[in-house]
Amino acid sequence: MNADYLQAIAEITAPGELYETTKIKVGSIDYIGFARAPENLLEIFRAGLQFAENDFYVFQNERYTFKDTWTEAARVANTLLELGIKQGDRIGINCRNFPEWIFAFMGITAIGGVATALNAWWSKEETILAIKDSGLEYLIVDRERHTKIQDSIEGLNLKLITVRMPPQVGAIPWESWLRTASTEMPELDIPGHEPATLLFTSGSTAHPKGVLSNHRAIVSALLGWEAGATINWRAQQLEMEAQGLDTTDLPDPRKRFGGPETSKKLENPPASILSVPLFHVTGLFVQMLTSFRGGRKLVGMYKWDANEALRIIQDEKLTSFNGVPTMSWELTQSPNLHKYDLSSLHSAGGGGAPMAPEHSKQIDEKLCKGGQLTGWGMTETQGYGANISGSDFAQRPKSCGRAIPPICKVRAVDEDGNDVGPENEGELSIWGIMSFSGYWKDPEATAQAMSDGWVRSGDIGYVDEEGFVYITDRKKDIVIRGGENISCQEVESVLYEHGDILECAVIGIPHERLGEVVGAVVCVAKESVLTAASIQEWARNSLASFQVPERIWIRYERLPRTGSEKIFKRVIRREILEELAKANRSS
Repeated sequence: MNADYLQAIAEITAPGELYETTKIKVGSIDYIGFARAPENLLEIFRAGLQFAENDFYVFQNERYTFKDTWTEAARVANTLLELGIKQGDRIGINCRNFPEWIFAFMGITAIGGVATALNAWWSKEETILAIKDSGLEYLIVDRERHTKIQDSIEGLNLKLITVRMPPQVGAIPWESWLRTASTEMPELDIPGHEPATLLFTSGSTAHPKGVLSNHRAIVSALLGWEAGATINWRAQQLEMEAQGLDTTDLPDPRKRFGGPETSKKLENPPASILSVPLFHVTGLFVQMLTSFRGGRKLVGMYKWDANEALRIIQDEKLTSFNGVPTMSWELTQSPNLHKYDLSSLHSAGGGGAPMAPEHSKQIDEKLCKGGQLTGWGMTETQGYGANISGSDFAQRPKSCGRAIPPICKVRAVDEDGNDVGPENEGELSIWGIMSFSGYWKDPEATAQAMSDGWVRSGDIGYVDEEGFVYITDRKKDIVIRGGENISCQEVESVLYEHGDILECAVIGIPHERLGEVVGAVVCVAKESVLTAASIQEWARNSLASFQVPERIWIRYERLPRTGSEKIFKRVIRREILEELAKANRSS
């Protein structure tokens, strides 16, 4: 790190400053934390009342101010208290990014409940498994999710609250549920170590794992992003001052978190898009929860559509765009791009999957000059880890950035967890107070993933001498399709249930828009009449649509093996990629 960057960290985190740091002991680990951090998420929500009359969430033709949102969340909180919900009880949410999703999340966590965010894209089997495993008594659902599980509700001992759908037998419509609730937010003492969220992640296991995180971890991540942006601003300011350049046009990010007067002075107040599902760490933490303290307007979409997103950027004067990389790529490739005024946009990019250098270049040229950005993190770290933007990104287009200061560290380790040092490849691990509490009901998996405060990511890469992180491979057996993790083992377990499939290997296949899609190589008997289409149709009975293999190669000979007789996926993938490259050259 250069001297300006180190000085910026020291200044921004000094005693008495907004982001003053201190040691905070969690278990046996002395983490770096913020001395002035709010105790819980309720205090994060309360910060939005500084901007009470400003728009907070816009969804199609609906607009909710920060005050409206607080009031609706209070109704949820009071209703749950009347039902006897206690701290630590799990309440499920399983619907689109409707405003009710946000109201529910706020109300649940404001009273110490655990907001359990189910993946809206799951199959029926996955949804029911998560409901049972997390011990849900109440579940908030929309029409599509209700239809998926309606014939199994009776056996789940589950009370349903339905959102934006006709009344159903055995379910309570949202407005009826909240009809008599007070609009005064309950004032409960929620310590930072209390659990707040249960999200789900697909890794190398056959089923999604529940990731339990507490208020302190989430709040630390939210302040960490603020502090990281402020440190980058100060480092840039110091560098410009040393060159004798005027820095008056560099806005101090701290002003965004100091009160409503700042947003009123800006030509285009902070505004962003909610482009990914709220059950995803990017949507919930990076996009939604970071909006309260800075008074940022958030504009939701019913479903992703690049042209609709371009219209929203123009009409709502968005200042930032953050999603998975495929989304900003689609914006740059839209034939209608020239029809829209995107001059309000200062930054665009996304995390959750690697961003190709050409992708970064297109953002710079077509969306916002110098505004390209990307990042890397995990559900287990609230999406917090590394990020990179501007000139750093332009100079290092293959990097996902530096560990976000001041609360985070990133290193590459060997199989035994030892630091391999700069420039050496190993498994990337993240350290910080924002890390999760553990996997739900799975202490063995928790112990494997976390040690001495370090969380293993499953990504292979290295950290250079300046602290920039590079991902080169993947240790976890997953496919990342448009930012969504898909367990190869889960897909394989379904394929193996087909009586005609003798062996199979599920792998990631490169895709221009989504980054990767699911591919499968299957071995069948020579007399089999199975086709790729029939396998896909069969798989749809047990898998969510995004998990079904989009390309299937049928083989009649035993798949390649390693010396230990395991199916050799690396060789299989190399053969498939060579086959695809040859086909592309021929065409």
